[in-house]
Amino acid sequence: MKSNKQELYQKSFEITDLIEKRSFGVLRLLGYTLLLFTFIDYIAILVPPRLTNPDWELKVISMFVDRIWSPLLGLTFIFLFTEKSLIYPREIKILKILSWAAFFLGLLYLLMLPLGINNSLTIYRNFNNQVTNKVAQRTEQLQKINEQLKSTNNPEQLRRVAQILNPQSQKENNTPPEELKNKLSQQIEQVVQNVEASAKATKKQQAMRWIKESVRINLGAFLGGACFITFWNLTRWVRIIDKNAN
Repeated sequence: MKSNKQELYQKSFEITDLIEKRSFGVLRLLGYTLLLFTFIDYIAILVPPRLTNPDWELKVISMFVDRIWSPLLGLTFIFLFTEKSLIYPREIKILKILSWAAFFLGLLYLLMLPLGINNSLTIYRNFNNQVTNKVAQRTEQLQKINEQLKSTNNPEQLRRVAQILNPQSQKENNTPPEELKNKLSQQIEQVVQNVEASAKATKKQQAMRWIKESVRINLGAFLGGACFITFWNLTRWVRIIDKNAN
């Protein structure tokens, strides 16, 4: 009995035409499922729309690029056929629709490219303006404090300025007013330099981040569009199959 089982396991099985057909049928089922999930994802991404919002538009493009594998794999699985495959008339109509769908998807991804570049630049400019405005506001506050500092020798007022510059420090009760005044003036200059240096570093860091993200998104949109257009061109056979049959 044991030897019969071993012989059964050691036998080789030939893949028949029926098994091959059903195997490709599984792939096509997976392909249609991927396209269905892609359609649901795209609708979820686009709703609710916030057009003219550069942050939302760039996020949408990024999510479309990140999900490009799903429709590409889905279409590839659906269009897999062998030499012995039979394609029914109803299936040919569906394949024609999907072939043109690949073209319009490619066009959509290519049209995302200028929009993505423009939005990346807009977001980066907005961020730079925000940082610049914050620096200007902080510098203006420090300049007002410095002007107040120059126009007073009152020890109590000088101590209040010291508390504003460094709330965690203890009041300098024993420091002479003139010495405290010079010390506070130097602190203000140092704070201004620190604010400007911090803003410069933040801008540089953000610029590198946005360059990498912009390249990833926009290059992905271009490659995705090129892939879909190429797929449309390679599936030309299904769009002219009726002409060849005649």
